[in-house]
Amino acid sequence: MPKRGLFEEKIPEYVAKLASGLEKVEDFDSPVLARHTVEAIRRIAMRLMNLKGNVIYCPLCGKGPFTKKGYYLHLIRVHNEELLEMVIEESERISLTSKRTRV
Repeated sequence: MPKRGLFEEKIPEYVAKLASGLEKVEDFDSPVLARHTVEAIRRIAMRLMNLKGNVIYCPLCGKGPFTKKGYYLHLIRVHNEELLEMVIEESERISLTSKRTRV
């Protein structure tokens, strides 16, 4: 397996922190990442927020219940690659949409 860069390492962590509620989605920003990537991270995190009452379940695999910290760790350990792929796909979708609206 090729060594992952800083981008690939940090993106799943950002998503997991936001999805688990350890950080607020509306407060997330990064001066290093492109605008469409920041927006993609926010959107994916919102999709992965899966509260049933006060209990957190993983919408990707159905496991749970989790605490906020437990859900964060689950996402990082079990779904790391999926999170990265989801953000890349969403980022490309946002980028293409913004290019179409500018033309």
